[in-house]
Amino acid sequence: LAAAAADKEGHEAVVQVLLAAGANKEARANKQFTPLHLAAAEGRAAVVQVLLAAVADIEVRDHQQSTPLHLAAYQGHEAVVQVLLAAGADTEVRNVHQRTPLHLAAYEGHAAVVQVLLAAGADK
Repeated sequence: LAAAAADKEGHEAVVQVLLAAGANKEARANKQFTPLHLAAAEGRAAVVQVLLAAVADIEVRDHQQSTPLHLAAYQGHEAVVQVLLAAGADTEVRNVHQRTPLHLAAYEGHAAVVQVLLAAGADK
């Protein structure tokens, strides 16, 4: 499931089949990434939607206590950030370095993501 979630092609149909067959949506891969972390980090908005529809934990933490929203913001994946926010992701959650998704998006220069996070109520 993790490989399909992170694949460059964004195989949401494969993810749906694997979930229907009982694949563990919370299985951990390298660095404690779940399929949702991987899909968010790779910018796979459709896969993120499939995983959230399967009730994947939106606030799951990786080895650095980062959530999928942290990873999407850091990578500048605006569409994924919007999907996660619409599903109720916490904009104020901090990772092990005390950084919020807004901090990471700003640090990386992702102006569009910063704008989306601010519009969603992220603390300035």
